Amino acid sequence: MNQDSPNPTPSFTPAPSPSSYGPQASPPPRVEPPLPETLNLRALFEALLRSPRALVRRLADPGHGALIPFLLLAIVSLIVFGAVLGSFAMGTQMWAAPLKITAGLLIAGVICYPSLYIFSCLAGSQAGASQLAASFAGMLALAGLLLLGFAPAVWIFTQATNSLGFMGLLALGAWLIALTFGFRFLKDAVGATGAVSKGPFSVWSIIFLLVTLQMTTSLRPIIGRESWLLTDEKKFFIQHWIESAGEELPDHRAAATSSNTPQ
Repeated sequence: MNQDSPNPTPSFTPAPSPSSYGPQASPPPRVEPPLPETLNLRALFEALLRSPRALVRRLADPGHGALIPFLLLAIVSLIVFGAVLGSFAMGTQMWAAPLKITAGLLIAGVICYPSLYIFSCLAGSQAGASQLAASFAGMLALAGLLLLGFAPAVWIFTQATNSLGFMGLLALGAWLIALTFGFRFLKDAVGATGAVSKGPFSVWSIIFLLVTLQMTTSLRPIIGRESWLLTDEKKFFIQHWIESAGEELPDHRAAATSSNTPQ
């Protein structure tokens, strides 16, 4: 008599791993939308945010005509961001802060442009003076657009705190983030014109950063409230920041009430 054999245990073959089919497929490269033939303000606005690489390639060709539109974008963005910072102290700062921020950054650009041209040549760039100026203006425009994006969040804090130290730190953080993206744009633009060395551009980036930070002290007050519009007192920006870290914005209403109280 034959005994029934036990039911065979089903065997499962493990599914082959994706690597067994060969190398994993890499994600498709990002395709940037093509740039229009005419770079007006709207086209530059979208290209700076959506197609920076295509814009860099356009800037590598002479005769692009983007200098003035870039400067207009930068100026408008800085004026709006300056007005937001001016709303912290109100009064005179509503027009003084936008004027100081915009003029200070443009002055810093004029001061640092000759060194940018020298360092870009040392890096191997073949860009002409007008090409490099347009690329520099593109960096300022991109930084300004990022500051414009930060403006609503900064405005919330201008209405919520009286701390000069915190507002200064917030404005400084927004500027450093915006400038980081601006430096990357300018580095790609200079690289597209033949620059092969990164050292000279890194040195220039530090110079430009220090100049803009010193402008925040030389043109003070920007977020504070003082009886004078500008000061002739010489002070290093780090010293000014340390001295202002614990200060608070004086309340005009409280000062007026105390002055009207009979002694």
